[in-house]
Amino acid sequence: MTRNRATPWFFLTPFLLAFVAFFIAPVGYALYLSLFIKKRSGFGPAKNVFGGLENYVRAFQDSDFLHSLLNILLFLVIQVPLMLIVATALALILDSVKSGFAQRFFRTAFYLPYTVPGVIAGLLWGYLYSKNLSPLNQITGLKTDFLSSGILLFSIGNIVTWTWTGYNMITLYAALQNVPTDIYEAARIDGASNWNVTRYVKLPLLRPALTLTGIFSVIGTMQIFSEPFVLRPLGYVPDNITPNTYLYLAVARDGNFGYGAALAIVMALFTFVLSGFFLRNVRGET
Repeated sequence: MTRNRATPWFFLTPFLLAFVAFFIAPVGYALYLSLFIKKRSGFGPAKNVFGGLENYVRAFQDSDFLHSLLNILLFLVIQVPLMLIVATALALILDSVKSGFAQRFFRTAFYLPYTVPGVIAGLLWGYLYSKNLSPLNQITGLKTDFLSSGILLFSIGNIVTWTWTGYNMITLYAALQNVPTDIYEAARIDGASNWNVTRYVKLPLLRPALTLTGIFSVIGTMQIFSEPFVLRPLGYVPDNITPNTYLYLAVARDGNFGYGAALAIVMALFTFVLSGFFLRNVRGET
């Protein structure tokens, strides 16, 4: 009996060790670091001294950090719904294609942008956004600065949408492929048109997959970093464009590890609350 009880723990031990080493320990160390502040005494070098919750108080009083949070919320409200709508439309169109070759071709074509590393994608789009080198400006004869402060966030949103729409489309398309064809046949026997099948059968059955992709999109939005960071040398990208960019610069450039750790903890909690709010409301609607 004792041996049978120990068997599950034997198989769980490798995962638990990795979980503690690569998740629990870093989070604990970040919490520890967040309690220390940089303090300079006289003309000597700055030292880390215990500051309690001072870093967290500073975070909620930091106008640059709060501005980055507003940026990411605006990004979330506009980009995520747009991306999921396009991904859903592509999945529905792909599901309606009868040719197996066409399905495989377009499925691969839509997914390809996701396989491009984020840094490479940022460099490619940076070239397309360049005021003087952009082929879009050369074709239209305009001199649009896609990295100007007024449209910078939308330019980053375009890169993220181009990258992740195909990934979400594959998830939604896989969900449609798992729907028994008998349901569609029954709806058509009852006189439902193609539009009615899509509206009253396919879309309701996609809700669990849409919830999953929505949660992943919310979490991914909170983690946006590589796109604005790669665009920084190509144009004016402010430090507080996203929370992760601001956090990284606080640590890498300013060497303020305690404050950076506090910002990371605040962002983790903010993402957790936002994801929970999204999930609760979506479940309430379904």
